[in-house]
Amino acid sequence: MKLKNHIIAFPRTALLLAVSLAFTAISQGALVSYYVGIDSLVNVASGTYAGLPNLNNGKLTFLYAHPSATPATNHYHSKGLMRYTGLNLGAATATEASPHNHLPEGTRRLQLTIASSGGIYDGKRVVAPDAADSFSLLTIEDTGKLSGFAAGTSEAFMFNSSGGRWNGALTGADVHLELVSLTSGLNVGDSSTLNLFINPGDDLHLEDSFSFTPVFWTDASAAPGDYTAVFKLTDENNIFGDSGNFEFRMTVIPEPSSALLGAFGALALLRRKR
Repeated sequence: MKLKNHIIAFPRTALLLAVSLAFTAISQGALVSYYVGIDSLVNVASGTYAGLPNLNNGKLTFLYAHPSATPATNHYHSKGLMRYTGLNLGAATATEASPHNHLPEGTRRLQLTIASSGGIYDGKRVVAPDAADSFSLLTIEDTGKLSGFAAGTSEAFMFNSSGGRWNGALTGADVHLELVSLTSGLNVGDSSTLNLFINPGDDLHLEDSFSFTPVFWTDASAAPGDYTAVFKLTDENNIFGDSGNFEFRMTVIPEPSSALLGAFGALALLRRKR
């Protein structure tokens, strides 16, 4: 039997208190940037593979909530899905993990910058929340948090987007956020704990209703370059299937002074060689 680090998430009262701290999500009404839902689509609705079984039906799904200036077009971007590829050969059609499983989307990465909060992350490099960058607002909630809002609200449009594909309840599930891999030097904490995950396979116990805000961080001396944290979602009660892998991508950019010193050093070496 494989043993895991089971870490119990804070009670909801503690999480609500954490919202006031520097490293929790900046409010966007009731909407946060990330959700966990259940894929209820039974068959592929359109395109080359229309009619084939949805490979993700009944599975936990990690969702980026993409709000719009026109709330009626609010929608989720699903991450870590399986998909069909190649020719439609019916049951013999080839499948693959979607390559679009990363956050932020595109080629951009979240920047790890020196914090001066005075808290446990003071002097460390963190992904700080930026109201202008929804990908940096890292709070993760179950989609049930959007249930019950009045018709016509941003929350209701998001909850019922894609024909209600992800508005099913997580009731009874024992959802865990499991670490798949972590670049050396990158750490994951929250408002009061520096390290929630140590080794691949470690998981955070969320149950079926949750609000969790991770803090990605490195030491101030972390080497410049790219860092990645890969996760998946599991249900220990086996009501729903596991999600595919999804990843957060970050980067450390050299401090201006360090970059300048490096440039001067290179110039001096070039002159010496001449």
